[in-house]
Amino acid sequence: MKRTVMFLLLGPSLVALAVLMVAVAVAGPVDDAFVALCVTASFLITLPVSAITGLVDGYLARGLPALLRAFLTAAIGMTGAIGLVLTLFKMTFSPTVPPEVMNGALCAGFFLLLPMGLCSLLSNDDGDRRRPAGCAPDCVGRPA
Repeated sequence: MKRTVMFLLLGPSLVALAVLMVAVAVAGPVDDAFVALCVTASFLITLPVSAITGLVDGYLARGLPALLRAFLTAAIGMTGAIGLVLTLFKMTFSPTVPPEVMNGALCAGFFLLLPMGLCSLLSNDDGDRRRPAGCAPDCVGRPA
């Protein structure tokens, strides 16, 4: 449950906060409609990428240590964001992607890099603390 909350609420919220700061720095506080549009679009685009990244992180949590999993999850989230932006552009406008759109997709991916790694670290489930000291990892009451 903790992984779901982290990846579906905290991840897109952190991306929206970063986009808010950049949009206010670029447009200034005068153009509030542009800033609101950028923040809303970034939250809605980040939500499906973050959900898929959360599922992959849950799968990777079974066999990888937390730090390695955080780096892999961040890279998967970044790749997913770049792929989503490029796919949406290609479906909407043209089959060829200009360099400006490619740069924008890379920026979208970099905006998702840190929040996905942070969500992976914060959703780390350490189930060993609840298990008794002399218990095997695959059981609850059988001694090791």
